[in-house]
Amino acid sequence: MRLIFKFTLLFLLISLGVFFLGGVITFQVVKKEIDLEQERFLKERLQSVTRMIERRQPTENLIRDKIQIYPLLKAGEETEIQYSDTIVMHSDLERLEPHIKLDVTREIKGKFYYISIHDLIIEDDDIVESVRESMIKFYLLLTVIMFMVGGVAGMYLFRPFNHTLERIKSFRLDQQQPIQLKKSSTTEFNKLNGFLEEMTGKIQKDYQSLREFTENASHEMQTPLTNAIGKLELLMSSGNLPEEETGKVIAALGSLKHLSKMGQSLNLLTKIDNREFENIEPVNFSNEFGTAIDNFKELMDLKSISLQCEHQQDVMVSMDPTLTTILINNLLSNSIRHNLEGGFIKTFLDETHLVIGNSGPSLAVAPETLFERFRKNRQKGDGLGLGLAIVKRISDASGFSVNYTCEKEEHRLEIVFKT
Repeated sequence: MRLIFKFTLLFLLISLGVFFLGGVITFQVVKKEIDLEQERFLKERLQSVTRMIERRQPTENLIRDKIQIYPLLKAGEETEIQYSDTIVMHSDLERLEPHIKLDVTREIKGKFYYISIHDLIIEDDDIVESVRESMIKFYLLLTVIMFMVGGVAGMYLFRPFNHTLERIKSFRLDQQQPIQLKKSSTTEFNKLNGFLEEMTGKIQKDYQSLREFTENASHEMQTPLTNAIGKLELLMSSGNLPEEETGKVIAALGSLKHLSKMGQSLNLLTKIDNREFENIEPVNFSNEFGTAIDNFKELMDLKSISLQCEHQQDVMVSMDPTLTTILINNLLSNSIRHNLEGGFIKTFLDETHLVIGNSGPSLAVAPETLFERFRKNRQKGDGLGLGLAIVKRISDASGFSVNYTCEKEEHRLEIVFKT
């Protein structure tokens, strides 16, 4: 949910409480004003009745609509006006309705009269209903206006913020130019942009330093390793070594090759994590997979592995071409290395996903842990434990999802392409 709409909802929620309290206060004020007006009205009618008595001086009880006059036979005392509520039959509605009543005793031209006047009262329910209706209408009007104003204000006020977000989305660590953000008339946005410019500048410098260190370290490691491997291979080919020494040289040569391959794999993982493979373009995955199978056919034949393929032609996938080759090679290499002698490999490819199934020893660890670095089914194997880690990193970088399952001695790895 957008920030401006959260502010709008918060404002409307607070306004709801304010409207409720306002409704209670409005009810009290309106009721008090109505009571005062009704009392004032009855006082005016009392004055009219007093003038009428002065003119006529009735000697008998006089009862008219809403007016009652009773001559008192004995002298008494004048009383203060008293207001009270009563129930009277309404002539038009033909039902009992609440009325306000005025009672007073007055001396008029030496005679005392008891005067009672009543009039229809406005009920509390009517006031509550009127106040509620008006408050609901005003609140609905406020809601509509706030969402309209919020939408327009959001487009204008948050335009610098949205521009900052777009710039951050397109920001790349390997770009040479520092990120440039627009100035805003809002102080908080300018502070945010200043912090982002400073932070991204520092990150770019750190990234370049780390990248140079990684590349230099990889190069400096690979050079002596390559030289050592070459000299050991020359020594092996000379044929002058005793059998015991030959075994030691073979072991050393294997360790050096293992170390060299590990350095290359770790360097590749670092580059993938640093998003150095951003050349996204449509790749004919079917052709790339078919070519890789041809290249690995001899290795399959050496282990007498049967191959069963079900591929859709011209499956196009958007990803970096270099990563495509690495991904396919790692998948096939992994399915061959960890296969059984005389086992099988089954592959399925269509526009939505790739599935590679192969025979192999049952797992001694949880399948999901094999995507971790240096995690192997059995630690004594000759693999590096980085093959599936590379597959996972490439899948994540390309927006794919990858899943690995195993049932007894049948392994299944599925990669779902993004749509």
